[in-house]
Amino acid sequence: MNFDYSGYSLKFVQKKPCKDHSNHLFSLIYKFYSPVTKYIYILHADYHKENVFAIKFYVKKDRNSDYKYSRLTNKGDVGNILITCLKAVPIILQDYPEASFGFIGSRTIDKESYTVEDYRNNQRFRIYKRVVEQKIGFNVFGHYVYEDISGYLLINKLTKQDTDSKEKAIIKMFEETYQNLPDL
Repeated sequence: MNFDYSGYSLKFVQKKPCKDHSNHLFSLIYKFYSPVTKYIYILHADYHKENVFAIKFYVKKDRNSDYKYSRLTNKGDVGNILITCLKAVPIILQDYPEASFGFIGSRTIDKESYTVEDYRNNQRFRIYKRVVEQKIGFNVFGHYVYEDISGYLLINKLTKQDTDSKEKAIIKMFEETYQNLPDL
């Protein structure tokens, strides 16, 4: 699949502090609308110690669901939605030029068929990985793939640490912050 989509405009909503005393310090929140799905999407760029943002998105109507990141809309427009999420990267880099970025492909939970997708190399991750590899170059970012947890890190090469040391520091921080992540 070729991801030559234009995506949609991101609208900044707010900067929201995180008050749980963890390594997650604040979130930059954006929204966008898909005329294809007829849904408003919410994008969270969660800023953590180690100067890294975790990019997450969900359909606004699912905001109160514990499974908001795992739900499927089955309405199409995946290409435009993912490209729109990637548009957050250069926007964020304007204010945080040394920031790194990460994401995890949430596993699908289907209540109708009583199935839960495995953490390892899940469908969302495989799609996200392909889009990121096509659209984000290797000049500014080192790319690190974690199939066991369906995770991906883009380590900014402008950081004062070498990318391998920075990767280790980010992994340690995420392990301390998110106790429910499978081991890296």
